[in-house]
Amino acid sequence: MKILACLNAGPMKFSDFTSEYDLADLPTISGPPLTNADLDSLVGAISPESRVDQALANMLWGAVYLYYFAKRAHPRLAVMAAERSVLRSAIRVVDTSLVKQAVIGIASTIDLTTGRTSSLPHALDALEAELNIRLSKAFDTETAAAVELIQHIRGETNADTVLSLKYVRYFRNKWAGHSSLDRSVDSWAGADTTLNFSLLEDALVRMVNAFQNLGTLAPMSRELRDIEARGHAAEVQSDGTQRVRMAISWNGAAAMALVMREAAQKAAEAFLDQLA
Repeated sequence: MKILACLNAGPMKFSDFTSEYDLADLPTISGPPLTNADLDSLVGAISPESRVDQALANMLWGAVYLYYFAKRAHPRLAVMAAERSVLRSAIRVVDTSLVKQAVIGIASTIDLTTGRTSSLPHALDALEAELNIRLSKAFDTETAAAVELIQHIRGETNADTVLSLKYVRYFRNKWAGHSSLDRSVDSWAGADTTLNFSLLEDALVRMVNAFQNLGTLAPMSRELRDIEARGHAAEVQSDGTQRVRMAISWNGAAAMALVMREAAQKAAEAFLDQLA
């Protein structure tokens, strides 16, 4: 109580740090968020084809685009920060934010937390679960082969065994996504002093190619081909018209990654030219 009294009285009293918003601006939120059990049930009801489509979109926008934007911008922003003392802090904030988002974006493609993310492993889990249900009803070699394909791709994207994926996961956990002190005492892979872009890019390329492998082999499997096609089936509306959901073909992963890389690089150059 004496400490509180000292804080609230006397000539040493400092003004509290306050929000730029008024209390009246705070929204009224009622009830708690959904429980993990509720979320598991609701996300579990999302179709496997939608999970794969979302994983592909996340990889292209959240990983490929962000990484190549950051990669192209980073060297020029470092030069700008060195040359412009007045803007140095602001430029470094932008640079660091871009690189952190690039790391988080790549790491999101291999995320294994909760089972409810748009990562490739979780999309593969959803596909495999449906295929296993079909196998439990009637075994056939083609469905079993599709399961083996999924398991093979999962092995190629295992962050416990693939160095560059392990590196990305490490940097997400120790720097980009968390305020960890671990890097100050852990010099693994030089991560205590530098960020290796070649390892980041190797991880990204592996994930794009893993997705492309799924897309290339899916048309060869009746089961996977049917699941992908189900996501683009026409839905009859109340007025009699039909709605078809548009999505990127799984077989277009690598081609779209090239498009996103070029778009990100051009966007970064345009952004940097405005700063120059």
